[in-house]
Amino acid sequence: MHRFHIDLKLIQEGVVELSKEESHHAISVFRLKSGDVVELFDGQGQKFSGVVTGEKNHRLSVMVSQNIASTASSLSITLAQAVIRPERMELMIPKACELGVSVIQPLICERSIVKLSKERWASKLERWRKIALESCKQCGQTRIPVIAEIRLYKEFLQDVKSYDLILIPTLAVPNQPLHQAIAQKKTKNALVLIGPEGDFTPKEVALASQAGAVAVSLGDLVLRSETASLYLLAVLRYQFSQKA
Repeated sequence: MHRFHIDLKLIQEGVVELSKEESHHAISVFRLKSGDVVELFDGQGQKFSGVVTGEKNHRLSVMVSQNIASTASSLSITLAQAVIRPERMELMIPKACELGVSVIQPLICERSIVKLSKERWASKLERWRKIALESCKQCGQTRIPVIAEIRLYKEFLQDVKSYDLILIPTLAVPNQPLHQAIAQKKTKNALVLIGPEGDFTPKEVALASQAGAVAVSLGDLVLRSETASLYLLAVLRYQFSQKA
């Protein structure tokens, strides 16, 4: 069934008009017509079934017919990801959405090699948010992850006191195996800190440790930054979503 993102505030008398972009996909790509059944979601955890009622001025109207119970996990994971090369960032974001990430916080670290103007960062954020939306439409997520404004690593660490668990995989300092760090723990609100190509510096790891982070190893192999992100998201989902 085709899925479309809607703004609940635009529903009038049980009918919602899809956005211009969503209508284009529905009409020109999927060839939907009156009577076709679709699924709608608001990006905040709610989803609905709907029936196409018609088209006007290249905008599709849908009758919202039923609220569908959400199966969203109660586990919240924030992925604080050092900005990496564009093609790798754009590989990581949709996969992170599939793995149920709640927030993606792009970071600028000491060894970050991607440096852009303020205007180009704004453009990147817009593109990343579109990628996240499209991924959620495809994989069935009802909550679109928040992709936060880019922040400096040191500044971000000043606001991490609300997490139950903070992990920082790194080779820069002595660490402990991941399975030991999460064994016998329970969490509903985890933070994962992922460094850039070249890893965090020892000073950056020390700052994270002062904020409560645990330095962990992800095994004997050296993983790319985006691979480490997805590995940790998958492990945390497996370990905690059943207990959350």
